[in-house]
Amino acid sequence: MDWAFEALYNKAKLYARRAHDEPMNSALMGFWMSLSLEILARAALAHVHPALLADPREPDNTHYAFGIIPKGVPKSIQAKAVFARCSVFIKDFTDKMSAHCLIMADRRNSELHSGAAAFENIDNSSWLPATYEVVEVLLRHVSRNFKDFLTADHAKFVENILKDRRDNLKREVQEKVAKAKKFYLNAPDDWKTEKAEAFAAKLDLYVKSSKLRRKWQCPSCDMTAAMAGEAIGRSPARIDPDEVTITREVRVLPNSFQCPYCRLSLNGFQEMKEAGLGAVYTVEEEEDPIEFFGIVPEEHVDVDKIVENYYRDEYDNE
Repeated sequence: MDWAFEALYNKAKLYARRAHDEPMNSALMGFWMSLSLEILARAALAHVHPALLADPREPDNTHYAFGIIPKGVPKSIQAKAVFARCSVFIKDFTDKMSAHCLIMADRRNSELHSGAAAFENIDNSSWLPATYEVVEVLLRHVSRNFKDFLTADHAKFVENILKDRRDNLKREVQEKVAKAKKFYLNAPDDWKTEKAEAFAAKLDLYVKSSKLRRKWQCPSCDMTAAMAGEAIGRSPARIDPDEVTITREVRVLPNSFQCPYCRLSLNGFQEMKEAGLGAVYTVEEEEDPIEFFGIVPEEHVDVDKIVENYYRDEYDNE
């Protein structure tokens, strides 16, 4: 099967090695890596099950994923859907990574389908480290590593780049936390007292505006701040017949932290992780029973009768 994990993985590996045979700042380096990135993402989904690659608009596509040869050519999902599904099924694959993959895919499409030289004159520092981060997550998901995916020499090169990137990020986050702590410690006590009530009210509004947000202690000033994240999975629905409610547990990957007191601002999962705030948390989500069960109210209620009774009551009350 063309959607089998091993076939896709080996093709992604071939393109990645072609990329690394090119000069580091060449257009072909970027082009081959853009191809490798999408195919590796497809391999990662196939590692869960090839059905995740099937275009759901035609049943034959799903049948093919289960080994049934269709009459026509089986169609897989587009790149945008591939990366969106990776965000759901692959641990640590964030929305930010999905956005990076889409940028790479857009450049590739522009290269192939237009007169633009989409990979020319682009410094690899603007895309290569982020690409390696995505590849690392995908390889971990399929129990492989850079040594297998590239070569031993290239693997060492990649690991050094990622280490430098993490060291720099760690230093930047430490500097952010220290700067915010200094600001709060030096702020006048009367300012802290004056702003406390207003900040608390704004914090309540911010957290209540989304189920994926919560209050959390700030690592700089120890005050209550706001954390937000992206949904990475949902539990099976729990139905409570007594309360007539349907709820799910939503797993949230933190990607934002804002403290109004010391002005600490963290953006992205990696920054959150370096600040010790990267643990996945859960929130409760309530579903509408009508939508969950696919109930069509008109099939159970005589709308015309309700309208007729309404106007009759209005007339009788005059």
